[in-house]
Amino acid sequence: MATFEPLPGLVLATVRALGVVDHPVLVAAVSGGRDSRVLLHAAAAAWPAHALVVAHVNHGLHPQADDWQAFCEQLAAQSGLRFVARRLPPRDEPGIEAWARRHRYRALADIASGVGSSVVLTAHHANDQLETAQMRRIRGAGPLGLGGMRVVSPLPDHPGLRLVRPFLSIGRSTLDTYARQHRLHWIEDPSNRDPKHLRNQVRATLDAAIARDAGALERGLAAVDAMQRDADALRRMAETDLESARLRLYLTPDEAAAGGVNLGRSGGAAGSPVVAGEFLSRAALARLPADRAAEALRAWLAAVGCRMPSRAKLAEIRRQLVDASAAECRLLHDGRWLLRYRDRIVARISLPVPVKPTWFRWQGESRLTVAGNSLEFRLIQPFDLGVGGMIRGLPVARLRDRDLLLDHGQRADRLRIQPNGPLRTWRNLVQERGIPRWLRLAMPVIRTAEGGLLHAAPFGSDQSDTGEDFGFDGEPSVQIRWDPPPDLAAWV
Repeated sequence: MATFEPLPGLVLATVRALGVVDHPVLVAAVSGGRDSRVLLHAAAAAWPAHALVVAHVNHGLHPQADDWQAFCEQLAAQSGLRFVARRLPPRDEPGIEAWARRHRYRALADIASGVGSSVVLTAHHANDQLETAQMRRIRGAGPLGLGGMRVVSPLPDHPGLRLVRPFLSIGRSTLDTYARQHRLHWIEDPSNRDPKHLRNQVRATLDAAIARDAGALERGLAAVDAMQRDADALRRMAETDLESARLRLYLTPDEAAAGGVNLGRSGGAAGSPVVAGEFLSRAALARLPADRAAEALRAWLAAVGCRMPSRAKLAEIRRQLVDASAAECRLLHDGRWLLRYRDRIVARISLPVPVKPTWFRWQGESRLTVAGNSLEFRLIQPFDLGVGGMIRGLPVARLRDRDLLLDHGQRADRLRIQPNGPLRTWRNLVQERGIPRWLRLAMPVIRTAEGGLLHAAPFGSDQSDTGEDFGFDGEPSVQIRWDPPPDLAAWV
């Protein structure tokens, strides 16, 4: 067996500790800076070239970003390694740090999946560990937030992939010594020296302390390890509390059909209930002691991909989601909308897009997509039976070859959802169904050219022209179902 010097040996031992056999493909995340340059050199010395891929994420934020990508590609070529780069899309959410982190991990996951790898190596080291812990402390993180990085952890938002940090137990000075001994070249990012960034301020303070006292780094790591043990115990309790607060909505296909919603693509055996949505229960969180409810919310935020909030921000999140008396709330944290309506709490990257009013014609198609909304038109025959009796739809003549408007509902719109039943306002229907205001404008209705309401998803079609003898005239009718996006189906 080959003998490796310390850093390549550390990479090899860390990877072997995962229980891998043979030489599976590893992805090394390389930015071009000194630390990732050392990682690349050490990994290339420890792992076969055919099973090592260099991954570079181009954030596009610096004028020299493309030059840095070219530098990393050249490094890979010199080592005989495959090189894969991804450029991040334009920023589409508040907070540049949250956007960069989320899309960086998404890009690394995409690269790993594309090359058949489940392991992504990064060059995080012991100084990074202390800096991160100190920054979280300054921002007021709680015990869960103060836990450090792990040598091995799931890649955020991609639990099937592993993020491996082989250098987490060694300091920056060791990497610097290695780089100089091997005469490595790297890129200096000028933003790493900008004192306006909190991390750079923390780094300067910690570096000065370590320079004065050689044991400061080791003591700092020991403190992080202790906090990590405390955080692990708290996390186990928080995950138990979080699971007890989960609220799952199950629907059978017949129940979904009766509500005018198509859940046919949600999976499950034919006829079996499907999970139409998963939420947190406000009532369940409110029953917990305040500190446990706070940690359960921290665990939830981590699970949905959010950065840990400060104590003050977490207190505000808890106040609005759990304690406030208003029927609904929405607030933004780390690029995620945190939403509550009555007892249900959910997180979303974006709010639903309102229906764009669009004219269309139905000419007998079984399915149409209008302004991004998928509609199924099912021709039903007299005497067809469904939930609660005969299936009722719209007479074909009210739909075929007519100018129809796909629109969103208005408060005063009226709909007769049962033959000979009362006219109901759209506002009453959405309130009774428990549909929050931020979703209502994304639910389609179909109007005639004169403005009359023919159908309102998910409630059904107007039954004003059908009576007790519906279905006995021998004429077919049309049942309309809206196929909502999966993240909306849970609310409707």
